[in-house]
Amino acid sequence: MTKTRSSLTVSLISALMITGAAGFAAAEDISATGKTEPQPMPPAVTIPEAPKPAPINNTAAKPKEKPKNPDVEMAGPLTETRRKEQEQLFTDLRKASTPEKSHAIASRLRQSFVRTGSDSLDLMLRWAETALNQSRDAEAQDYIDEVMAQRPDNATVWQLRARLHLRRNELAPALNDIRQAMILEPRNFDVLINYATLLRETGNRKGALRLYEQALSVYPMMKEAQDEMLKLTEADSDTAL
Repeated sequence: MTKTRSSLTVSLISALMITGAAGFAAAEDISATGKTEPQPMPPAVTIPEAPKPAPINNTAAKPKEKPKNPDVEMAGPLTETRRKEQEQLFTDLRKASTPEKSHAIASRLRQSFVRTGSDSLDLMLRWAETALNQSRDAEAQDYIDEVMAQRPDNATVWQLRARLHLRRNELAPALNDIRQAMILEPRNFDVLINYATLLRETGNRKGALRLYEQALSVYPMMKEAQDEMLKLTEADSDTAL
């Protein structure tokens, strides 16, 4: 009798585990009869198909264009449009009638010289110049190396590295870098001034004088070039006497 009850208990547990409520009903029948009857298979369940994804809408409204800023438009490598704008700035700089006007135009040209096409690299160039001005040479070196690795076609980064070489009394590398900057942008008046200063310091006064003249042909009201050229011509006059 005990074995029969144990068998019935096992049958009840198995029925509950396998078929849930249906198994429980079958187990009651087993308890009543003491026999296990074959149970019919449950009907097949049809699984509905997943809904198809909605088609992608390619006609979404485009974001509105931001208003153009002339200084921002000069950013990045020169496109044909920006090249024409830069040419116009050079023309305006030569024809500027007052120091104030020429200074404003020169500022815009300097911005165009610095642009690399990357906001982060532009920022690094500014940080490098600030670091150089504050004699934080190691920091300036890090920024210059980063920009040089990615945009070696930018004249400003060569100019800044030339300044760094000069700070370390590395004259030959400084001359090489400033020449490269001049090749990349021969009308960069700041590069011309720096190159002239290098030549003057090495005793090449005639070469320096030619570069000051070249800078003034681009930026006639550039006071630094005017002052340095005057010093050289006066010194040459005193020597001649």
